[in-house]
Amino acid sequence: METQATDLSIIDALVNDFDSKFFKTLSEPVRLDILKYLMLNGRSDIGTIAEHMPQDRSVISRHLNRMHETGILNCEKETRHMFYEINGQAFVDKLEKITKQIRQCMAACCPSCCE
Repeated sequence: METQATDLSIIDALVNDFDSKFFKTLSEPVRLDILKYLMLNGRSDIGTIAEHMPQDRSVISRHLNRMHETGILNCEKETRHMFYEINGQAFVDKLEKITKQIRQCMAACCPSCCE
């Protein structure tokens, strides 16, 4: 019975992370476009990013703020400009944590798949 409680705890943690702000933030196509832009071009200000997107600057600004709140992006203000860049370490850490949780879940439910 203790093993089942442990398995449930592992599964609950994984489901919680799947339902997290991280994945909800990444599920928006505009945010993926912004992420792609920053991957290709590096640190950029809101105006430059917005020039390369079909949405209005105010919409891009809201998306950038959400991505920053989630920890996907770093934000730095210089004079009157806000610059954004990918928070690579946080992004990788989050995905590695989730990968570890998936491995634990799969080991619990179907041990032969993760040997």
